[in-house]
Amino acid sequence: MPSIKAKLLTLLLLTIFSVLAVVGTLLSIGVERFHREETLEVFAAAQRSLRLELENRQGLLVQAANRLAADELLQNSLHQISLRGSQAGSNPRALDGEKKRIAVELARGGGSTQQALLAALDGAGQLVAFGRADGNSVAVGLLAFDAAGMPVPSLQDPSHPSRWRPGAVGEEIKFMAQRGRQALPAMTLVRTPRGLMLLASAPVFRLDGVGEERGAEGIEREPGEGRERPVGRILVGQVLGEEFLTQIARYTPIRFGLLFQGGDALGEVAGAALQGLNLTRSAPLLADGDDLRQGWQELPAHFLKLLSLPLSDGETAYPVLVLEKEAVNKQIHQTLRVLLLVLLASAALVIPMGLAVANRAITRPVVNLVESVDLVKEGRYEQLPGAPEGRGEFARLFSSLKDMADTIRSREEQLRLWAKVLEQSREAIFVTDEASRILLVNRAFVAITGYAPEEALGQTPKFLQSGRHDAEFYRAMWQSLRSNGHWQGELWDRAKDGRIYPQWVAITAVADEPGVVTNYIAIFSDLTEHKAAQERIQFLAQHDSLTELPNRLLLQDRLAMAVAVAARDGHQVGVLFVDLDRFKTINDSLGHTVGDELIKEATRRLKDAVRESDTVARLGGDEFIVVLHRIRQAEDAGHVADGILAHLAQPFSVAGQELRVTASIGISLFPSDGEDAEGLIKNADTAMFHAKERGRNNYQFFRREMNAKAGERLALENALRGAVARHEFVLFYQPQVEIRSGRVIGAEALIRWQREEGFVSPADFIPLAEETGCILEIGDWVLREACRQQQVWDEAWPARGLRPVPVAVNLSALQFRQKLFRETLLDILAEHPLPAGRIELELTESIVMEDPEQVETLLDSLKQAGLRLSIDDFGTGYSSLSYLKRFPLDKLKIDASFVRNIVNDSADLAIVHAVVSLGHSLGLRVVAEGVEGPAELQILHGMGCDVAQGYYFSRPVPAAEFEAWLASYAPQRMVGSLTVGA
Repeated sequence: MPSIKAKLLTLLLLTIFSVLAVVGTLLSIGVERFHREETLEVFAAAQRSLRLELENRQGLLVQAANRLAADELLQNSLHQISLRGSQAGSNPRALDGEKKRIAVELARGGGSTQQALLAALDGAGQLVAFGRADGNSVAVGLLAFDAAGMPVPSLQDPSHPSRWRPGAVGEEIKFMAQRGRQALPAMTLVRTPRGLMLLASAPVFRLDGVGEERGAEGIEREPGEGRERPVGRILVGQVLGEEFLTQIARYTPIRFGLLFQGGDALGEVAGAALQGLNLTRSAPLLADGDDLRQGWQELPAHFLKLLSLPLSDGETAYPVLVLEKEAVNKQIHQTLRVLLLVLLASAALVIPMGLAVANRAITRPVVNLVESVDLVKEGRYEQLPGAPEGRGEFARLFSSLKDMADTIRSREEQLRLWAKVLEQSREAIFVTDEASRILLVNRAFVAITGYAPEEALGQTPKFLQSGRHDAEFYRAMWQSLRSNGHWQGELWDRAKDGRIYPQWVAITAVADEPGVVTNYIAIFSDLTEHKAAQERIQFLAQHDSLTELPNRLLLQDRLAMAVAVAARDGHQVGVLFVDLDRFKTINDSLGHTVGDELIKEATRRLKDAVRESDTVARLGGDEFIVVLHRIRQAEDAGHVADGILAHLAQPFSVAGQELRVTASIGISLFPSDGEDAEGLIKNADTAMFHAKERGRNNYQFFRREMNAKAGERLALENALRGAVARHEFVLFYQPQVEIRSGRVIGAEALIRWQREEGFVSPADFIPLAEETGCILEIGDWVLREACRQQQVWDEAWPARGLRPVPVAVNLSALQFRQKLFRETLLDILAEHPLPAGRIELELTESIVMEDPEQVETLLDSLKQAGLRLSIDDFGTGYSSLSYLKRFPLDKLKIDASFVRNIVNDSADLAIVHAVVSLGHSLGLRVVAEGVEGPAELQILHGMGCDVAQGYYFSRPVPAAEFEAWLASYAPQRMVGSLTVGA
C-alpha cells in the first residue's frame, strides 16, 4: 500500500498536471472560438457581397425597364397596336410594322444591359416583341401573324437588320410574357426551370390630346382630353442560374448554392454537403442584421450559412454559403501545436520546484500526524510521540490530538454503560449527529425495522420514509425541533421487507453548552396492531361484513362525490340497482350458510363485470348497487347491465350444489333521472321492480311514468297486506271435464281479489304477493277456503242430486319451501275434515325440480295424508324424467299456451301429443288447459287426452254460480275423433 508521502507527491503531480490540462483546454477552446468567429465574419462578408450584387442587378433592370417604357417611339407603336387591335375586323398583319419598330427600340434601349431578357406586351397583355441582350448586342424578334391569323415568331437578322426570318420564342421569354399578364410590382423575384429570375416591370402610358396624331398608316386620330392611359408593358428579366453562382464565387473560398423548398439545388453545393440541412433556420438575404450567427449551421464536414429569399408566388429560395471544415480545422491545429509546446516547457520548470517545497513543508509533518492518529484510533494512547518542535500548524494539531485522546479515553467508559441501557430497552432508539446521520441503533430498532446496524449507520432517517408524508409535514416537524427542541407524533415508516408501519415517535434535540445542536435522539414504538384494530372498526363502519363491499353509508358518500364531479365536468353517472331473483327461496331452503356463499360469489362476479373505477356496494340481503362513473351515454350503462346478467347467468357451485340465479336490474342516470344520490337510488329501485314485472333476468331504464306505477304498486302492496283480514279474497271455480264421458270429475279453485273499485287481476297481485311474502298468508287462506267450501257442498249437494268433486288448489314456490309447510297443511285439513282425494295440490315443474330428493320425501308424506298431486303448466319449465317417474303424482296438466293453437300450429300439436303419450307412459292422467272450442276437444279426444278444462265448458265463476252451472250441465259423450297425424 502506498505511503502517505507517496500519496502527497502523487496528489501534487496530479494537481500540476490538472492545472496544465485545464489551461490547455481553455486555450484550445479559445483558439477554436477565435477561428469560428473569424469564419462567421467571412460568411458575413460573402452575404453582404451577394446582397449588393442582387441589389445592383435589380437596379439596372428597373432602370432599363423604365428607360424603354419612356421611349416615345415605343409608346406610339404600342398605342397604335392597342388602338387598332381593339377595332373589329382589323387585319392583324397590318400591325407588323409597328411591332418591328418596337423590336428595334428594344434593341436600341436594352443594349447596355448585360444578360437581360426583353419583352414588350400590348394593352391586352399579348406579347408584341422580345429580345435577349448579351454583352453589347441585342437579338430581337416580334410575334407576327400569318394569313390565317395564327401567331408566327420572327427574328431580326443580325447581319441585315432590315431582314426578318422565322424563329421561335424562347421558353424564358414565354415565361416572362405569361407573368407579365398579371399585376406585377416594379421588381420581383420568380422561379424558373433554370433557377431564379429578376423580373423588372414598367407600364407604358400614352398621353392623349397633345395634338392630332397619325399612325403608321396615316389614319387620323382625334385629339384626346390630355389624359394618360396604359398602352402596354415592358418586361426586363435576368436569370440567376449556375453562371451567376459561379461568377460570384470566383474570388472567395466560399462556395455558393441555391436551394428550393421542393429539394432542387443549383450551384456547387449538392448531395452530401447538404445532408442534415435545416431550412427553418435561415437568415433573410436582403435585410441588414447584426447577428452573425443567424442562418449559421454546422454539418459534419462543412460550415454553412443558410439565407432566405422570398419569391413572388409565396415560395422561398435559399441561397447557401458553404465552407469546408477542413480548411478551418487546419488553422486551429497549427495554433494549438504552438501553444502545446509553450505549456510543456512551463511544466518542465514548475514540477521539480513544487516537489521540493511540498516535501519539506507538508509531506513530512502530515506523515507524523497520520501515524499519531492511527495510534489514537487503535486505542494505544501511551505510545503517542512527543510534540514536534516549533509553533506551526502541525504542532498545534498534534497538541490537540493528545487532548482529544484523553477525552476519548474517559468517554469510552460512559459509552459502554449507555450501550447496555440502550440494548435492553423494548422501544426502538436511534441517535443521529447534527446532520441527521445515524450513529447508533439498539436491538429493538433492528427488530422493528428489519435493518441490521451496519445497514442503518451512516444513513439519515430518510431511508426509512414511506412516502406517506409530504414535505410540509417534515417542515413542521423540523420547525418544532428547532424552536422547542422536541417533537412527538405519529409517523409512518417503511421496514426493510417493504412493510409500511405506523409508529409513535418522540425526537429530542441534544445541544452543547453554547446551544448548538449536536445530536438527535429518537425513540419510537410500533403501532401496527393498534392501527389494525382501529382500521378494522372503521372499515366495518363503512363496509358490509360479509362481502367487504361498501355499505349504504359509504355508497351515499361515493355516489354524492361522483354526482358532484359529473356536474362539474358535464358527464353522466349510472346507478344500477341489482336484485338477485328468488334468492330468498335459496336462503330458506338451503340455509343461510349456502346463501352467504352465494352472495360472496355473486359479489365477485359483479366486480368482474365492471371497471375498477366503478363502485359495487351491497345494501343488504340480495340487493346491490353499482355506480358507473364517467359514462358518455345511456347505452354504456346498458352494456354493463348486459355483462352483469351474463356473469350471473353462469351456474354457481356452492357447497357441492349447482345453483342458478338470475338478476333484475334497474338503471337510473344522472342528471336525467335524479340530481342527488337518494333520488338516483330510489329511481333505480323503481326501475328494478319493473324489470321483475317483465319476467326477471332483464334490466330496465328508469322512466318518469314508473314513479306513478311505483306509487300504484306501493298502494297495491299496502292494500294486499290487509286483504285477508278484510275478507276481500274470493275463490272462483272452473270445472274439469272427462273428455270421453263428458262428466265433471273435478274443479280448480282460482283466487280473485275483489276491492271496492272492482276485481284486481291475479297477474297484478300474485307476483307482488310472492315478492312481499304475503303469498304465505294468502296460500293458507286458499287452502282453508277450499276445504270449507267442500264441506258446505258435502252437506248441500246430495239433497239436490249433485255429487261432490275434488278441488285442485295451486301452491306457490315460496309456500312449498316453508319448513313447516307439511304441518301447516295437515292442520288445515284437520280443521276441515274431508274424504281422501278431495283436495288436489298443483305444483309447477320448477318447484319439484329444485331439490328432487327432498321434494320426493315431502310428496310421499303428502300422498300418505290422502292428497292428490299434479304437475301444473307442464312443458313451460324443465324436468328430469328420472325424477318425474319417482314422484307419487296423479296428473300432468298441459299448459294452455300449447293447447290453444293445436288446430293451426303443427308444432304445438306435436308437443301436446308428446306430453299426452309421456303422461300415459308414466301412468298419469293428462289434463289439457285452455280448451276454448269443439275443434280442440275433438283433437284431444283423438290423442287420448283424459281431461279438459277451459272456457269451452265454463269460465271461472263464484261457488254459487258453479253450483248452478253444475246442476244445469248435461254431459255429452265424445263420438268419433279427428285423425291425428304425425
